[in-house]
Amino acid sequence: MSKKFNSRFIVRQGVVAALYAVLTMMPLLSNLSYGPLQFRVSEVLTLLAFFNGEYVWGLTIGCFIANMLSPYGAIDVIIGTLASFIAAFLMSKCKNIWSASVMPAIANILVGIQLYVISASKEGFFIVTGQIMLSEILVVTILGVAIFKALIKNKSIVKYLDLNNRNMVY
Repeated sequence: MSKKFNSRFIVRQGVVAALYAVLTMMPLLSNLSYGPLQFRVSEVLTLLAFFNGEYVWGLTIGCFIANMLSPYGAIDVIIGTLASFIAAFLMSKCKNIWSASVMPAIANILVGIQLYVISASKEGFFIVTGQIMLSEILVVTILGVAIFKALIKNKSIVKYLDLNNRNMVY
């Protein structure tokens, strides 16, 4: 097995995938996790990809699992997961946490298109997409950045999650 896919890598991706899926699907939060006005608390985890690109895998798998319960069916599993993969991948390439934090809003334009196309109520594309982008900004940029700025002060968390493997602007 290659160094990249060792047991520590697999366990971390499994834990991240499970956390993302549970935070999206749990009864208390699931009503907020799907639809044109989303507030996916699990999206805070996408910032892991900014700190360490290996988390793109766990985040993508977690989104795939969570989208299996989407009221929009298979199309959301495909498009939603693709949007999450694109966002996490782009975040892993950013050098600044603020620019990384807006990548999910940009990538979720795909979800806005999807919801506009398949929705019974034909609200304007810009309204649907704007709602999703705003919710991503609120969750990832405002809530997520604050949480991660606090987390990276804890050396044990940084070491355990391997969050400090690049020279970035926080």
